Amino acid sequence: MGSPHNLKKRQPTDVAKEDLAIRFVNTVAWRLRQATEERLPTSAALLDWLDENGVRISNDAAELTRGRGGHFQGAQTAYASAIALRETIYALLVAQIRNVSPVADHVQAFNRFLHHRPAALLEWRAGKFGWNGSHPNELDFCTPIAISAAELMTGPRAGRVKQCADDRGCGWLFIDESRAQNRRWCSMGDCGNRAKASRHYARIRETRTGN
Repeated sequence: MGSPHNLKKRQPTDVAKEDLAIRFVNTVAWRLRQATEERLPTSAALLDWLDENGVRISNDAAELTRGRGGHFQGAQTAYASAIALRETIYALLVAQIRNVSPVADHVQAFNRFLHHRPAALLEWRAGKFGWNGSHPNELDFCTPIAISAAELMTGPRAGRVKQCADDRGCGWLFIDESRAQNRRWCSMGDCGNRAKASRHYARIRETRTGN
C-alpha cells in the first residue's frame, strides 16, 4: 500500500508551515496504526532533519556522528534523547487534544528537557533566524524543540492542536488555523482529498443502489 506521507510531496505546502515541535513529532507516520513508520531511523537521519529544520548542534554537524564522518561519542545518546523527547511531546499533545490528564511521568520527562537548558543560541544566517549550539553537546538541539512544544501546550494556540482524522490511521498532528476551527486532516491535498473522494464515491454507490 502506498503511503500518503510523502515528505517531498508535502513539504512545500503543509509540513514546512507547521511548528518545529509538530514537524518533529510527525517524523513518525501512521501514528494510529499498530505498525508505525519511523522517518528518523538513524542518528545521521536525525542530523539531516535538524539541518533541514533550522536546528544545528554545532557549526560542523558532521562532527556529531560517525555515520557522517565524525567522531562524536554521544551520537547514540543524542539519538536516544531525540526519540524520547519526540515521543514525550506526542503523548503530552495528544492528552491535550483529548482533554485528558497527561501521565505524570511524561510531564516530568518533558520538564527534564526544559530544565537541561543547554547552550542553544539564536543565530541569523541565510536571511533568517535559526538555532545553533555554541558547543557540541548531545542535548543542545532539545532546547528549541522543547520550547516550541511548551508554547503549543501553554500559548494561545493550545486549543488549535489537532490530530488527523484520516481513517487509515495517519495520526499526524497539525495546527488548525481555519476560521471555523473545523479542519480535520493534516493535509487537504493528501488525507483530506482522499476523505472527500471516499465520500463522493459512497454517494455514487448509494445513488446507484437507490435506483
